[in-house]
Amino acid sequence: MDKRKFKNYKSVQAMGSRLTATVCLSLLLLAGCQTTTTNKPDTALPDWIVQTPTSDYLIYGVGVADSVGDMQNAKLAAQESARLALAKQLNVTISATTNISQRATEKSMQYHVDEVINSQVPNILLQGVNIEQQYQQGKTAYALASFNRTQATMQTELSIRGIDDEIMQVMLNSPTKSQRLKHAIKVRKLAVKRTKLNDYLSMLQAVKLAKPSTVLTQLAKSEEILNSLSFNITPDSYKHINIKDLLASALTSNGIHIVPNEADFELSFRVNWQHIKKADTFYSIGESFLVVTENGREKAHFNSKVKAASSYAQTAKNNAMHKLADKLSTQLAHFIVSGT
Repeated sequence: MDKRKFKNYKSVQAMGSRLTATVCLSLLLLAGCQTTTTNKPDTALPDWIVQTPTSDYLIYGVGVADSVGDMQNAKLAAQESARLALAKQLNVTISATTNISQRATEKSMQYHVDEVINSQVPNILLQGVNIEQQYQQGKTAYALASFNRTQATMQTELSIRGIDDEIMQVMLNSPTKSQRLKHAIKVRKLAVKRTKLNDYLSMLQAVKLAKPSTVLTQLAKSEEILNSLSFNITPDSYKHINIKDLLASALTSNGIHIVPNEADFELSFRVNWQHIKKADTFYSIGESFLVVTENGREKAHFNSKVKAASSYAQTAKNNAMHKLADKLSTQLAHFIVSGT
């Protein structure tokens, strides 16, 4: 009886061992399957691709590009896409906070000069963008770009203060008019560059730097020098005296100071007119040839062509003359900026 019990006990113990081994094997297999499921390096994307990172002083942009044959080109395209995404993020952020300044309605010589300088001074471009990370999955390339806004703000503020120092060092009380004009143009160029740097600060979501009182004084002096420039108009023929009066009136309305004598510059001109009537409409086409002289010496010459239409012949001619004066005003500003 005892032997039978002992045999039964050994059988039960053997069955338990086999059951335990089976359960352990099943758990190991299950664990192995689970490990294989969670580790899929070919499909799991980095966190910065799934969600663009955020920071108090860094701005990020994520770019993506698919390869159409050359993977290296796809990587470069992804980097460029990341830079564009970063720049777009800046533009979207500042669109609600940037104040758009109203354009001056009263024109002046300084107004025309600033327009010319503004077209010549390049806008401040986004610099210091770094490609922090790159990732490739199959034929798709990803890139993460970052931009240190705090550092860029500090550098821009230093540049503006440097420009303020330059403006204050310009001598606007030179003995001759030509020297004062040359220095006034230098101040206006610095002022335009300062404005663009200040606009860049706004893009960086920073506060613009106000102009110091000494800088404001210099800017006011430069405007006064430019706006005091005087021009005298001399037609090529007495037949064009009426055209001279029209041109003088149109230039005056454009902020150009016209005087009868003792002017800083002489404007000698001729205009070739062509008048056409079609149906009930009059067309005036004028081509002007203008020479700028200073103290009897030729300094510049310009050529312009305009066209205007109206139901009345004289109105068409007047409109054409005003268009011509507008062009000449810009041309004179180009001469003042480049000729000093």
